[in-house]
Amino acid sequence: MPMQNGSMILTQSFRLRLPSITASTVQRFSGTKSIRFELRDSDKQVESGTRAELIFPKATHNTRWYSFALYVPSFEYEVDPTDEVISQWHQGGGATPALCLRTKSDRLFLRILSDTWIDLGVLDKDKWHTYIMRVNHAAGSDGLIEMWRDGHKIMYRKGPNAYPINRNYHLPYWKIGIYKSYWNGSRTSSTSKRVLYFDDIKLGNEGAAYEDMVSTDRSTIPGISNPTTPSPGASGNVVTDFILVNAATEKDVLRIQSGQVISLGALGLKKVNIRANTSTTGSIKFQLAGRQSKAFIDSRAPYSLHGDDGSGNFYYGNWNPPAAGAYTLKAIPYQGDHGQGEAGTAKTIAYTITY
Repeated sequence: MPMQNGSMILTQSFRLRLPSITASTVQRFSGTKSIRFELRDSDKQVESGTRAELIFPKATHNTRWYSFALYVPSFEYEVDPTDEVISQWHQGGGATPALCLRTKSDRLFLRILSDTWIDLGVLDKDKWHTYIMRVNHAAGSDGLIEMWRDGHKIMYRKGPNAYPINRNYHLPYWKIGIYKSYWNGSRTSSTSKRVLYFDDIKLGNEGAAYEDMVSTDRSTIPGISNPTTPSPGASGNVVTDFILVNAATEKDVLRIQSGQVISLGALGLKKVNIRANTSTTGSIKFQLAGRQSKAFIDSRAPYSLHGDDGSGNFYYGNWNPPAAGAYTLKAIPYQGDHGQGEAGTAKTIAYTITY
């Protein structure tokens, strides 16, 4: 694993022999091969779990950089309401990973310390996307997670993200692949097969920088030379954007830009909602003004103007249909539930709905 500018470059350095983990030339992001992970509900369990994963060496410092390109084929990764892990950071002690990336119902989540799920958006299939993460693995207020997708910053979160280092817990080691605990034992779900492709995998030490982790194939990533970085509030919580959601199908439609005119007739929409993407771990206070007005606090992801089913399972509330006219929407993130705790950086947009 050669060192380059402080980052350990691991791309295409594996000799793959397991039937569930193979080198593939069918899909590749850069170079000639990617790593293909395949998991079936009938696979023999490995280390008491249904998994196909690669393990990296244990960290020697709290601060680490991680980057990879990910391709999700729609025909081999069908929507499933049960979740699976595609990347995780383990600290031993017989505990669940303090930090992991998971997919569920065709969305991507970052789960932190078991009970905090941060919605990272739709699992965009049949195309390559790059991810870069800088993590200070810590159990206190010095914990930090920064995350970029395709050169755009999608998360800045300060606070605990790891178990305290002691005789039970060590610094984390990184795993990538597929682990679906729902399939452990004889249980099955609505799907029986999961396939993912990883490429351009890099692991950077504490001396690395963002530029070291950028994708090898820079030309495919918009804005890669100047990644956008939202300015965090004092708490580190930032509302990054607003997404128009088709509440009839629970699918994202578009990112709302301030000043935008949204024709629901042209989009074929009636029952809609608006989700705020954020790095918050507590709650979002929405303030809607215009032809219709509303004040609402959502304490569970996905954070949406008209709420969800109470379980964060992507049923968006009944705005069916919204009145045509001009609106202003403000979203304020808070560290605690129910609009409590320190407020982060709010975002306000103005838009118009027509038919």
